[in-house]
Amino acid sequence: MTLHYYQDYQCVKCETYYLPFQSPVTLCPECGEPNLQAEEFREIIKLLVEANATHRTTYGQFSPPAYGVFSLVDHYIYYSATIFDMYLERQVPKAQIIEEVIANETPSWQEHLREMLYQLFEVGERRGIFSPISVQEGTETEKTVEDNAEGQ
Repeated sequence: MTLHYYQDYQCVKCETYYLPFQSPVTLCPECGEPNLQAEEFREIIKLLVEANATHRTTYGQFSPPAYGVFSLVDHYIYYSATIFDMYLERQVPKAQIIEEVIANETPSWQEHLREMLYQLFEVGERRGIFSPISVQEGTETEKTVEDNAEGQ
């Protein structure tokens, strides 16, 4: 099972698709227009972390074996999952991973993505999603992501 969220957000001025994750206002990374955040995006960082935690608990990694992208939020879930997997695989500082991932973006998109990714990592670390998990015969046998969250 993979989690999907059918939400999109477009800048009211230039119609660029992006995720308004800063409350109450996120500036459009394309044109700089301040866009008031819709209610459904106020907890978007938490939602992205929860989706990634669920996928890791289910599949042993953040990126599901197959994942359809049907909305902007789905895109960000998959985008963050690949970054989280890279972080665990390479065992390098999160700052290095983030800077590598955003290196080819324009400066305004770099700023937007950098802030979002740091928030995702911060919330993810508090949630315990990067702690080791043990998968045996397709099921969790030791400490799971949920157990880690309860202990924090």
